[in-house]
Formats: sequence, C-alpha cells, structure tokens
Amino acid sequence: MIFLEQFFQKLNDNDINYCVLRNYERLPLSTNGSDLDILIRENHLSLFNKALAESLIETNGAIVSVIESKICPRYCILGLGTDPWGLMIDLFLDKIIYRSQTIISEEAIWENAYLHNSICVLNQRTDKLIALIKELLNNKTCSEKYYNSFVEEGLEKNFLYSIFKPIGKLSTAEALMDCAQGKYDQTEIERLVNQLNSDFPERWNSPFLKANKLKRLLHKPGYTVALLGTDGSGKSTLIDNVMPVLKETFHNAVYYKHLRPSWLPPLSHLSGREQKQAGPVINPHASQPSGFIGSLMRWVYYFADYLLGYYVKIFPKKSTKACAFIFDRYYYDYYIDKCRARINLPDWIIRLGQAIIPEPDIILCLGADPLTIHNRKPELPLPEIDRQITALKKFCSRHKRAIWIDTGKNIEDSSKDALKEIMKMMAKRFEFFKLQ
Repeated sequence: MIFLEQFFQKLNDNDINYCVLRNYERLPLSTNGSDLDILIRENHLSLFNKALAESLIETNGAIVSVIESKICPRYCILGLGTDPWGLMIDLFLDKIIYRSQTIISEEAIWENAYLHNSICVLNQRTDKLIALIKELLNNKTCSEKYYNSFVEEGLEKNFLYSIFKPIGKLSTAEALMDCAQGKYDQTEIERLVNQLNSDFPERWNSPFLKANKLKRLLHKPGYTVALLGTDGSGKSTLIDNVMPVLKETFHNAVYYKHLRPSWLPPLSHLSGREQKQAGPVINPHASQPSGFIGSLMRWVYYFADYLLGYYVKIFPKKSTKACAFIFDRYYYDYYIDKCRARINLPDWIIRLGQAIIPEPDIILCLGADPLTIHNRKPELPLPEIDRQITALKKFCSRHKRAIWIDTGKNIEDSSKDALKEIMKMMAKRFEFFKLQ
C-alpha cells in the first residue's frame, strides 16, 4: 500500500518516536487485513498528525471517522487511487491503558522495541502478553491459542518483572509465572481472570469519557448506505466490490442488510409460508399486490421495522462505533417497485412514512441504459425496467442525499464512482476534525 510506505517514511524522516504493536510482519507493504496499532510519545502527537495529514493528501485519502480519546484515539481512513484502500489506526499515547489503568508502561514498550523492515515494532513476547491480558479482561476467558502463544513466548521471570514492577503489579507477574506449572483448562483461566480483575479493577468512566460519548451523537462515527436499482442494475456486484474496502476502513465492522433493519421477521415467516430461496429471484413480480387493507397492514408492519428496528439494531452501533451498514434496497422501493413489495398504496402514504423513518446517510441510485440492464438480467420486461429507471432518476433528482451512479460502465469504474461519493459524504462529517 503506497500510503503505508509514505507514512512510515515520513515518521522516520521526522524522527518521530513510534512503535507498531502487532501485525507488522508485512509492513510497510500491507497490514495483512488488520488495523494498525501504533504507540507514540504524546509530545510527538503534532508531528505524527502532520505526517498522517501529508500522507493522506499525497495518496488521495481522507479521514472518514474518528473516535476521540485522550488515551487511544482511533482514525478510520478511506483512500482512492488505482486500487481503493482502507485502514483503521488505533493510536496509543505513551503507554497502554485499560480500565483507566496502565497495563504496559512507556519504559516497557521502548525496552522491548526493535527494527523490522526499518519500522519500529514491539517484540513478539510483549505482543503475546498484551493479547492475553486484553482477552482475559475483555472476555473473562481466552482461547487456547492465546494462552499457548503467551506460554511459549513470554514465560520468563525477569521479563515479566520488568513489565509489571514499574506499575506496581508484581502480583500480576507472579500469577502469570504460575502458568508454567499449569496447563490450559477452565480452572487455570478462572484463576488468571480473578487475579487480573483484582489487579486491574473496573472503574467508573471519567466525566471526560462521558462527554466524549455524548459528542459522538453530533458526529456519529457510523454510517448507513443504501443502494437502489432495478434487477440487473449491478447492486450485488457493486456491493461485493465496495464492502472489502469499507471493511478495511472500519476493521470489519460493516453490516449487510437486505431492504430493512430486519428487527421484525418477514410476514411470510409469521404466517408459516416462508420458503428458502435456492438461487436468484427469477420472477420478482410473481405475487400480486395486496388490496388496500392488506397493503396498509403490510406497510404498517414494515414501517415499524424501519422506525423501531433502526433504533434497536442500527442506532446503538452507528452512534458509538466506527462502522457502516450497507442496505441492498430500502424503503424507497415502495415508490419505485410497488409490485415487488406487494404494496399498492397512494404515494402520499409512502411519503408520510419517509418523513418519519430515519433515512440513510447516502443513497446510491444505480442505473444504465434499459436494454443493457435487460440483457444482463431479463427477469423483468424491458418496458418495466424502463419505467423503474425513469422513476429512480426522478427520485434521485429530488432527494438531497441521493447520488446517481452509472453502472453502464465496467464494474471497476462504477465501484470507484460509488466509493468516491461515499468517501466525500463520510469525510464531510468530520471536516471539523483537523490533524494538527
């Protein structure tokens, strides 16, 4: 990744004290699908941010989400170019803190750092120790893999004492040394969890942390993206191309949704008529729309899912975590393809619902020449495809969050167009956050 090469070159050229904590084997070419955990001296923060800002400008990247913190700020980055890319950076300042307490001191980090491909990184045994502690404190258990990796790399008395003596936690060192006498089993894990919880008890969040979480409601770190288009417009293929880049940006916190939040089950499931779809839908208009009463009941049921389902399933993550929800179709299908939705209601009722439900942050309207789409997927007659494209263009021209994406091009170009619009929307939300 060109960004990583330039970024680390700038860190080195500016004599910035940094240390990559894990997953550095393929740096500076790649993070191998992981996020970038990096620790710096806090008095080098302005130099670090300057290097990051310059690297983003030079590689056509942008910060699209930020979790602000005085302990470990998090930056989500999306970049365009020959090959679109994404990256999440977890930035530790001076030391590694958990539960508002130091678990690895600044001195211990630098004592266990070395150069790998001209990049300052943390040695394996310290990395394995941190991974084990976080697993035990976060999950109150750990897999055999984490346990055995630590035992193989880190069971050396002088090493453990050098880590925990500076922070006054010799009892932690002693508890970890006892792993030499035991083996991985539930009793052993419970012993370690109890000791770590005693040495690093949970504490109430500080007023700063609470205020920081409230601030996220104004600049939500998560997003919702909806893709609209008739069958054959390229929704599935474009989603398949866009999602891997967004997963890199948000470190796998990308969630696919079809049409609705799906807090409520499909009506066919409630009635016992649900059938599993073995392949693509070959006749999306096979079922006739319900009458007015049936359509109204169906609309009310799904409207509740769009409204309540959003606040139950989408909002809690979107307002607190760096993430993205990708919707294949959305509520607007009730305008554009009423027959598929089996809802035959006046447009004013549909518009009433739209005025109430939470809308996506961006709506990508996909379309091309009707004949091109029909040749790709002839499940719908050509006149119906033409009608839907006309309706979608009309919707797109009137909705301020809607962007037209021409999918008559090759899929790579259409995907880049979509990512460009997504990046522009996301970066705008965090224009207030300046790297200085």
